[in-house]
Amino acid sequence: MPSSKRPYRNQDNHWAGFSELKKTLAPLVKDDEKISKLLEKIKGWTKGEPFLTQLLGGYVVEYAEKAGQETTVSIVDDIVETRIVKNWEEKAACDHLQNICEPIISYGVRDSLLILYIQILQRGSVDLGRSPEQEVLLSSGLVIAENDRLKVANDIYAKVFDLAWVEALLPGITRPVSIISTSASDKAKRSRQLISSSIGGLFLGLTLLAGAIYWGLSSRQSRVVIVDSTPSAIASEEISENAIAPPEAGQEMTQLTLLGDTFSGYSTFRNADFQSVLKESGIEINYDNEFDQTLRAERLKSGEADLIVTTLDQFLQQQPKGKIVGLLDRTVGADAVVLNTKRYPGLKSLLDVEEEIQKAQQKGETLSITYATNTPSEYLAMVLDAQFDAFELSDFELMPTADASEAWDLLQNSTSNVAIAVLWEPYVTQAQQQGYSVVLSSGDVPNTIVDVIVASDELIASNPGVVSRFLENYYRRIDANARDATQLQKQVAEDGLLSVNDAVAIIKGINFFTAIESRDWMNSSLLAQRIKSTAAVLALSNRLKPDELAKITANADSLYTSQFVIEAANNSQTLIDLIRADNPALADKLAGSDAVSVPDVSAAQIQQASNIGNLNVRGQVDFTVGAAQLTDESKQTLNQLASELKDFDEENLAVRVIGHTSRSGDADANQRLSEERARVVANHLKGMGVSMNVLPEGEGFNSPLPNVDPADARNQRTEIRLVRVN
Repeated sequence: MPSSKRPYRNQDNHWAGFSELKKTLAPLVKDDEKISKLLEKIKGWTKGEPFLTQLLGGYVVEYAEKAGQETTVSIVDDIVETRIVKNWEEKAACDHLQNICEPIISYGVRDSLLILYIQILQRGSVDLGRSPEQEVLLSSGLVIAENDRLKVANDIYAKVFDLAWVEALLPGITRPVSIISTSASDKAKRSRQLISSSIGGLFLGLTLLAGAIYWGLSSRQSRVVIVDSTPSAIASEEISENAIAPPEAGQEMTQLTLLGDTFSGYSTFRNADFQSVLKESGIEINYDNEFDQTLRAERLKSGEADLIVTTLDQFLQQQPKGKIVGLLDRTVGADAVVLNTKRYPGLKSLLDVEEEIQKAQQKGETLSITYATNTPSEYLAMVLDAQFDAFELSDFELMPTADASEAWDLLQNSTSNVAIAVLWEPYVTQAQQQGYSVVLSSGDVPNTIVDVIVASDELIASNPGVVSRFLENYYRRIDANARDATQLQKQVAEDGLLSVNDAVAIIKGINFFTAIESRDWMNSSLLAQRIKSTAAVLALSNRLKPDELAKITANADSLYTSQFVIEAANNSQTLIDLIRADNPALADKLAGSDAVSVPDVSAAQIQQASNIGNLNVRGQVDFTVGAAQLTDESKQTLNQLASELKDFDEENLAVRVIGHTSRSGDADANQRLSEERARVVANHLKGMGVSMNVLPEGEGFNSPLPNVDPADARNQRTEIRLVRVN
């Protein structure tokens, strides 16, 4: 172990300085000019640092005869490389160099410290500012202050503690981030599939029903993706047990029980490396799978658990005795609504649902919809019911399953009347490959399915510091994943017993919150708005009572607190400030400010885009008689619609605003009126902040409602149609 002193002078070395060294070299080299050059070369490497000067000088004396015979003094460079730098941990300078790096390695916020050091290496020097990180570097002896600039103390330190050394401490930190999008592979496999094969034997003898429930609820692990970093291979070595480091001397160990499930988005909490880091900070985590969401909340209430991870919709339904203290992730495409276009060829979008239902009823049949119950798939079905016109879950026979694999089987069953299945990967990709159609995915509503971490009221009251410390460590791990995709890939692969390729495919549907994003969502109105909109969907689906909805809406901001992510966000901000100039893409990613680009598409492209469905407009869109002026009530209706449109993916989706009139009067006049009314609606939506492409169109009285007299006033309507442009 290195000494606590740093850096120190070797008192036993005979070479106390350059004057003594010069005297010793004189009879050996016998060339004053050569001796001067050797001394300058030594000084160039050590910058006069006493220990290194003595050490290097001693080595030069050993090679003095050879040095005297050579025409150059490059022998000093060779000595530095072979006798000091290469495998330095095994050389004479080991203790000295370990004393230099020890305070850096043990520094709490190592990320920001190493980013600062990288800047010094790359730029040669940085302004002296006396930040905590600069003070640590100065006190270590690795850097010195000179002319109000901070630079590496000598070239030997720079050679030993180079970018490769930094990279070994924090993989990915020295490489620019590359923002990419990984498409799903037809080889993508659900991590739960591989897990179930190994765990299945453990549950042999359980009833098939219990087994189905277990696999179904736990298989949510398959929904995943993240990082926008260049993926690289993971070594195919045996996964070893990671030793859990003891806490620092004198530090009290806090035991925490965290309940969740096998979802890959929660894999960080199960990761041995992360648990080891937690233990070093005095926290020992016990992660336990509790697939029953009701029991998960009850165990938090009873004190059996300190923390739970869950989805926002389940948090609102179960109403556990605790607060949201951090945001974990958003699902961005792994769950999808799949139409059974193979059996019902006319079912190409949600616009066709009503007609297909009527056809089935004429045959005395009822169409079915299937999904895994108590999962994000079920919530996505609720979103469909709440957001789209002419789509009612009550019109279908509901066929909830324990697992998406069962829903996928039902969709393929030729004897069933399943018209729609809500699936997750890899079944979504398999369905598309077999000719089924995806009409809507969680990627189209990217902020709708949100995972959160909840701390019990008791833990918040009794030990708030441990909650902050826990989240600091968690978000530091997330920041590291953003820098280097391979860490997360390895983590997910080990967690799910997956190959590298499967892990890369798995981490495709999750967007992880950084500490700054989590803080900003809580401190702004974003989380409160998401809570209110989620509660509204649950109420429309009869999952919340009216009084529960009213209470949540009135007190949304009381359900969470940002106090425990503040320190983690501050750490991330320090890191962002340091890397902004050199790696703006990574800085933006850590800040959660990745730019969203709305594509420039033509009117023809929007008109020809595939339909998703007409949005449910909550209220009337009325105009003054014979004119295109919105009523005040209609403006309020459109304001609400604009708010809901902001939940949709503006890059890949667009809106067609289609105006209609009833058949009365001149056709050309009706056409112009319908176009003008559509334009007024489109402009109002854009004025309310809708950034996606919005195209106004007029149909006049050419498209009356089915089974409605063309002259009926009910034909005077405005459709808000969502389409897919990418």
